[in-house]
Amino acid sequence: MGRPMSKRLVEAGYPLIVYNRTKEKTAELVSLGAKAAETPKELAGQSAVVFTMISDSAALETVTLSPDGALAGAKPSSVLIDMSTVSAEASARVAEAARGKLVRFVRAPVSGSTMMAAAGTLAIIASGDQDAYEECLPILKVLGQKIFYMGKGEEARYMKLVLNMMIGVTCQVMAEALVFGERAGLAPDKMLEVINNSAIASPFIGYKTKPLISRDFTPAFTVKMTEKDFNLALSQAKNMSIPIPLAAFVHQMLIAARATGKGDLDFSSLYLLAEELAGKDKWEKHFRKTS
Repeated sequence: MGRPMSKRLVEAGYPLIVYNRTKEKTAELVSLGAKAAETPKELAGQSAVVFTMISDSAALETVTLSPDGALAGAKPSSVLIDMSTVSAEASARVAEAARGKLVRFVRAPVSGSTMMAAAGTLAIIASGDQDAYEECLPILKVLGQKIFYMGKGEEARYMKLVLNMMIGVTCQVMAEALVFGERAGLAPDKMLEVINNSAIASPFIGYKTKPLISRDFTPAFTVKMTEKDFNLALSQAKNMSIPIPLAAFVHQMLIAARATGKGDLDFSSLYLLAEELAGKDKWEKHFRKTS
């Protein structure tokens, strides 16, 4: 996600310094005019606004709190904007460290795919320092089409998990329903046409329709990353003593998808898992034999 977002900033004319833990991944951005830094500390020392977009809570703490992390080099009154999906606890630790450095911290996780990042149509959910958020709104508008400010603390972290829970559960029930219909003899393309023109239609199902029909599971967001986000939701729910049984079930299905070799496919490959569990290969053989 970070690469297409960075590309949009360069193309919008913002002077950009980039850092990636895998240095080769900065090459395209450097070719477009960005400068590469050797460490997050070096990057932050030259920046008024620092964005982080990383894979998980541990990575966020590494790139911000380590001796070579962004907060080690950040200037007082600069802004740190984290756009990752991480735990509220890790986010709060970064916020506390940022306050100690007089750095303003904005949580701004995003909802959307890599394609939406490239198009600048992400939804951005922000919380934290409101003045910093408002100052950086013009930059955020380069990255996202719909931007929401939720409050001064960790509200954005929880809102992102709300969205991911609903998307994951929707994907699982869609996978089950399509396989149910397939087994009854319905064509997936016709089912999706009807679904998209019914009360259950949604932007998410619309986004996934063409890839599902063509059985293209190139990752917009992988099974592994979705599993990570459900881990976060379950952990936060446990801390709050909130039962989320549907999310727990989907988490198990994501683990099953990863265990059967789909970890690096798009999370819509829950559809493939549903077909496997329903014995699609056997019913198709039977159909060919009797038709």
